[in-house]
Amino acid sequence: MPQKAPSSPPGAVVVTALGLADPTDARYKGNQGALQSAVRADSRSQLVEKALGLYVQQASLSKHYDKLRETLLSRSGDYIASVMQESAPQLGTDGLMYVTTQAVVKSKALQKSLNEMSRDERIDFIRNSGDPKISVQVATRDADRPDGPAQPSQIAENMLKERIKTFGFRTWSGDAGAKKSDFEVVGEARVKKLSARLQASGLTITKFTLTSWTVKCIDRESGEEIYFNNTLPKGVGSWATEEEALRAIGNKIADEFSREFFLQHLGVSSQKVVLKLSGVSDPRTADLFGRELISLGTVLWSAARSGASPRTFDAQLAGGGAPQDLIAEGILKPINAKLGKSCFGIGASVGEEVTITRNPACTEASVVQRLESAPPAGLYEAPPSRQRSVVKNPETLKKLTI
Repeated sequence: MPQKAPSSPPGAVVVTALGLADPTDARYKGNQGALQSAVRADSRSQLVEKALGLYVQQASLSKHYDKLRETLLSRSGDYIASVMQESAPQLGTDGLMYVTTQAVVKSKALQKSLNEMSRDERIDFIRNSGDPKISVQVATRDADRPDGPAQPSQIAENMLKERIKTFGFRTWSGDAGAKKSDFEVVGEARVKKLSARLQASGLTITKFTLTSWTVKCIDRESGEEIYFNNTLPKGVGSWATEEEALRAIGNKIADEFSREFFLQHLGVSSQKVVLKLSGVSDPRTADLFGRELISLGTVLWSAARSGASPRTFDAQLAGGGAPQDLIAEGILKPINAKLGKSCFGIGASVGEEVTITRNPACTEASVVQRLESAPPAGLYEAPPSRQRSVVKNPETLKKLTI
């Protein structure tokens, strides 16, 4: 039977992570308590790091890892709502101490801190490509009749929609569209009709100008107003026709938004996958493969299906795009790096179900030996500063570079 995704409250996500510490580190010599505290602290830091992968591409996380560790990962307690399970510290055959922790991480709070850090530190994180759905409603009022009813402006709405579509996002109009959207953009403008009679010709010239406008954006998931601007424009000019004025209004509202704005407020980007491990008959090989999944930043959680043959894992992956691409880059690449050759590849795929095949050139005995003796695959994909902060034994560290 498929494993159900662990439930979490709104604005939170369940994550399973592997914490690591090196017993040869001089800081832990003769102090087992300090070693166990360190490996538990590392597991909590890894929980938060994995949750960051919901919003930012792994390559971008690695590029800014040191700053993230200093500002967010070191404050893991601020983002962990509760610990659901935690294993006792265990010494692996690779010489490292392990702890596996599953916890509820406050993903929305983490997202806000990430956005603040990006703004304050001037860091341009590469966000995960999401597919936000945006509803648009723009209305106008006659500036000379402030108590009069607002009139929907199809022209202004279309100008705003065209801009949003250049970001690669989908748009809707009206209340029905708002109900199924991720973001609701609402704008209102006051337009004044100006008339002037030319003395020489006796002709009356009519123009239209913008006296004020209000725009806001609402996160439909949380109900939070994530953007608001009320402007009294200066020097905006005037237009010969009302249609031209409405087009200008749509463009001015569109200028308030960018692709990055929507992506940095978009909800979690993750997807469920089913991994079928083909060509593996030894249960020990399958067990070790499953343990590697927990060490990987892309894998939020995973669980083996009871009694399934071939061995099958349900997993939740951070990030968008094709599942095969996520699996190839975020799972198979680091595992094969640990094995020293391309022992696992992608086979047939149907929907969310992806088959992982074993290269016959890699015997199961050799795979087991390497999986047991080398550091976790997650360290092979980790930034060098994380590798050095965890591994102190030169011989173990050398394995990560071979």
